[in-house]
Amino acid sequence: AGAVSGTVVVTLPDGTRFTLTGERAVPFGARVDARKGRVRITADDGRGGTYSAVFYDGVFVPSQRGTKARVIIELRLVEDVGLASCPAPRKAAAARKKKPPRKRRLWGDGKGSFSIKGRHSAATARGTLWLVQDSCAGTLTQVRRGVVEVRDFTRRRTVRVQAGQRYVAKPPRRRR
Repeated sequence: AGAVSGTVVVTLPDGTRFTLTGERAVPFGARVDARKGRVRITADDGRGGTYSAVFYDGVFVPSQRGTKARVIIELRLVEDVGLASCPAPRKAAAARKKKPPRKRRLWGDGKGSFSIKGRHSAATARGTLWLVQDSCAGTLTQVRRGVVEVRDFTRRRTVRVQAGQRYVAKPPRRRR
């Protein structure tokens, strides 16, 4: 990983924190705070080459999944904004009037197999500019350039989202 601009703070699994400057190996499981900067993630493609993308405006934990033929770097949104206590749908309108909406998000821009995972979906891109944003209303995926495949965890289906489109994976309905 390497800082492209601004301030990027990395917290290792053992609690050690540092500001990312230049290129540096960041282990899977480290927490990367790119809310005030941009970070370029470069990964081995499993076939002797590399791919990279720039991520910004969010907090994430990188991990790796896939096979040797197709390695995917997954970035899980982890910023704690209080999404664990989302109000029931009827009370959501009243809650919005009292407090600003709770959201966490991450922008990605680049080429390669990268996936941003939110609460209700994961968006996998291979050369695009896209946003994944969690809120109490669901997980929004918005594409500015290219095509993204969104796996909706609630509906158990995959949707292709093209440039200029958006998709919201809604949370499961609560039983009364």
